[in-house]
Amino acid sequence: MPSRQAHPAPLRIAITGVTGFVGSHLVRQLAARGHDITALVRDRSRLSKKFPASAVVVEGALDDTQALDELVGRAEVVVHVAGAIKAIDAARFMAVNADGTRAVVEAAGRADVTRFVHVSSLAAREPALSGYCASKAAAESIVAGAAGDMEWICVRPPAVYGPGDRATLPLVQQLSRRHAILTGTHDQRISLLHVEDLASGLVAAAEGLVEGGTVYEADDATVNGYSWQDVATAAGRSLGFTPRVHLLPRPIVQMAGTAGAMMAGITGKAQILTAGKARELYHADWVIKGVRLDATGHWQARRKFDEGFADTLRWYRAHGWLPAG
Repeated sequence: MPSRQAHPAPLRIAITGVTGFVGSHLVRQLAARGHDITALVRDRSRLSKKFPASAVVVEGALDDTQALDELVGRAEVVVHVAGAIKAIDAARFMAVNADGTRAVVEAAGRADVTRFVHVSSLAAREPALSGYCASKAAAESIVAGAAGDMEWICVRPPAVYGPGDRATLPLVQQLSRRHAILTGTHDQRISLLHVEDLASGLVAAAEGLVEGGTVYEADDATVNGYSWQDVATAAGRSLGFTPRVHLLPRPIVQMAGTAGAMMAGITGKAQILTAGKARELYHADWVIKGVRLDATGHWQARRKFDEGFADTLRWYRAHGWLPAG
């Protein structure tokens, strides 16, 4: 692969999803590198206190054509992070993750944006598992098919964790106990990635350091990923004890997921645990296998899970999300 150099001057970068977990970390890294940022925000009140004061905020959603055109109007690069991780049904996942992506890509095309970076998910590899997985796979196809003359890059992270993430709070909470009750199987293997490392990989993609026209997968470079015992052992290095792992039987979680889907249909409120999510939780292989982002030579994860867990646990405790140890 030919060597690529970062853009010598600050770039005009439009970004979605800045109030979310990954986007909030990414926007701070981009701002710290001097880039000119415009961010799409549905609700200004959700902006972090650490949101860069220099960034321009455009209020609107992914289905707001006028807001999207304003977002990308001056941009050289678009980084699309926004998406739904829970929805009332498969159609809503498609509406946000697939149709929303199409709207951003098309707006970028109208504005003659040169590079489009899409934050996908390893879930896109298994579209038959759930509505979420199917919507992420569809979004990747849309990016590749609708990008036109834009250089496009998709990045598939695995399970992402780190400070500020409420989605992985229950996992860290369990792993901080002597008896950790988790979902999954003893032979299941997963890749992991700290959010700051994912953000730095997305910065490399936005700055043009990696080749376009490619779907990259990224992890913390742990060969063959982690088993749940590996995860507990890594957590134990900062706890002073190794949690004993107890895995919930799949039928129990599947039943709870079915109930969650029924509840979503009745109340109209999205539930994180559905039948599809249960299938994701018990899928045997969530280890990255595709084109590795670190193989480009322009990015490398800095944190294994033992260090990342310790960092995340400290943050949760310092902010009162978990009791002090």
